[in-house]
Amino acid sequence: MEKEKRYKGICPTCGKAMWIRKSVFMEMGANVGSGTCPDCETFLHIIFNPEREEMDLERFEDYQEK
Repeated sequence: MEKEKRYKGICPTCGKAMWIRKSVFMEMGANVGSGTCPDCETFLHIIFNPEREEMDLERFEDYQEK
């Protein structure tokens, strides 16, 4: 059984590195996801960066302000 690939992401609040799987929406073609940092519990907006093969994370509040 193959495990799903995980991609590195860094919490913009506390700097914690985490390994994140693509969301169902990302697999369907919409590059969007959300989650909570396991260390500081900041709610995060997540997008996949295909050039770096990593997840780009930002505080959800910052994303909403754009």
